[in-house]
Amino acid sequence: MSADRDAHAPADSTTPAVAPDPEPVRRGGRYVHAVEKAIGNWNLLHAEGNVVETGTVVQILAPSAYVAFPDLRHHWNRDLLAAEPEIVSTDPQTLVYRIRPEAVWNDGTPLTADDFVYTHRVQNGFDSPACKVSTHAGYELVESVTASSDGRTVTVVFRKGEYFPDWQAMFSYLHPAHIAARHGDLDTPEGLAAAFQSFNGRPPTWSAGPYAIDDATTDRRIVLVPNPRWYGRVRPALDTVVFEVVDDQSRLLPALRERRIHGMNPQPDAELVAAVAALPGVSHTVGKGFVWDHLDLNVRVPHLRDAVLRRALFTAVDRAAITDATIGRFVPDARPLGSHNFVPGMPDYRDVIAATGQGQGDCTRARRDLAEGGYTLAADGLRAPDGTLVPRLRLRCLAGNRLRTRVAELVAEQWNRIGVRTDVVPMTQLGSVLDTGDYDAVLFGWNANPVRVGPARDMWATGGGMNYGGYSDPEVDRLIGEAAATLDLTEAHELLNRADEEMSRDAYVLPLYQRPTFLAVASEFANIRDNPTNGLVIHNIEEWGVRDTPAHTSEHTPAHTPDRTPAHSLSRTPPEAPPA
Repeated sequence: MSADRDAHAPADSTTPAVAPDPEPVRRGGRYVHAVEKAIGNWNLLHAEGNVVETGTVVQILAPSAYVAFPDLRHHWNRDLLAAEPEIVSTDPQTLVYRIRPEAVWNDGTPLTADDFVYTHRVQNGFDSPACKVSTHAGYELVESVTASSDGRTVTVVFRKGEYFPDWQAMFSYLHPAHIAARHGDLDTPEGLAAAFQSFNGRPPTWSAGPYAIDDATTDRRIVLVPNPRWYGRVRPALDTVVFEVVDDQSRLLPALRERRIHGMNPQPDAELVAAVAALPGVSHTVGKGFVWDHLDLNVRVPHLRDAVLRRALFTAVDRAAITDATIGRFVPDARPLGSHNFVPGMPDYRDVIAATGQGQGDCTRARRDLAEGGYTLAADGLRAPDGTLVPRLRLRCLAGNRLRTRVAELVAEQWNRIGVRTDVVPMTQLGSVLDTGDYDAVLFGWNANPVRVGPARDMWATGGGMNYGGYSDPEVDRLIGEAAATLDLTEAHELLNRADEEMSRDAYVLPLYQRPTFLAVASEFANIRDNPTNGLVIHNIEEWGVRDTPAHTSEHTPAHTPDRTPAHSLSRTPPEAPPA
């Protein structure tokens, strides 16, 4: 997981260097990190497995060609690759990856082009359409993936006339082709699908990362130990890393105080942040990252197919009040988010929501728009133009998450004011709820990456792997398609903003706010760093360890990161990450 340590942020930037030199740590020790949900699907490439809890563990085992680091950029993986990947031709677009000869899976099998080929074939959408992946982005444009130099050189050729500006997001989370082949013939659509599905239900015994799973006999605790065949440049320091499921936030503070856990990065609320700040021997950071929370409507639900109703629902939502009542209590400059593709601080961020009137909490306008659209407010609720009663909406949010529960309660109150009866229905597994469409409305967050074009296709284009609510608009498809067909990212991002303006008017997804990141770690541990990207906190897990010298930070004065997104960029380096 080593990044290029010679890469640094510009001198005038507040962004941290990609990978500051790690602090000295002792060899040995046990570290326990709390995660908020049990893993329901172990296949990180699967639409249902594309969630943060799966990513937190499986990204340690499944290497990527590029890794997103806390500097908000992608950096090529020097543990896996012998040289920086390069575009060797633009006609057609051609990429070359060179794998280090030392790179092996933990059973001794070399990591080769076969693993790249498998990744392409399950994600391209045509070799085996039954593979229900979270993204096709880029892979569906590739003509061939071939091997040379004993399988250590991979050449990727796109179809003539096809371009993919976010190519650095491809070949993430490589899975072992030789293990996939035990479960299906990789040369047939049916066999490829069977092989792909085999990764879903069982904890991986395989690893090409610094740690491997030693025990996952329950869904509440996952124990990792150093991978004896790890080929990377930094030898893991800890004897054991444990991921402990703590799905009730009220249990986090006692667990940290009593050192039943040593670290956590939950979705914070004001009470949790204040309580952690008062704990002796604990350092914490609060900052803004790539995770943005949003309210989604399921347009496959019959009564939500009507854009009049959807617009009224979003117009009634008071995003400023929601922000003030939740993250605004501990992030002073928090404000509603205005884009589905970019966050403030990114050069191409543009507020496309304000002009629609959505998110303003204007219930008077919402009721007027409903009346003009033929809706009537009766004693028993809102009636559609055909006289039928609009059914009660089920608004789903994660059980045990105090922040999202509060947001859901506020949204339900606001919708009730315009006659739309709403029930808050907690869920324990986000991935399965999204994958099956078991919601009318849902609150969750996208844990984004520095790349933007590929994720936009997956989330907003017709049939996109992460377009869970079934949105479809020909003009949006056209604009996103044009964005994906140029290597000029300035042009691509302008096209995304135009597509976003179109989509916003349809009231499919309402951005709420840029969610704060929060990391709390017992001060005796070093090198555990917040990472707001989809590289997650585990991006440098091989460096984690027990401090070799006492912590410099006062036990009673937690260290903070700035409550702002670095102003330079997420822009010029190109997958959306798991939803959170």
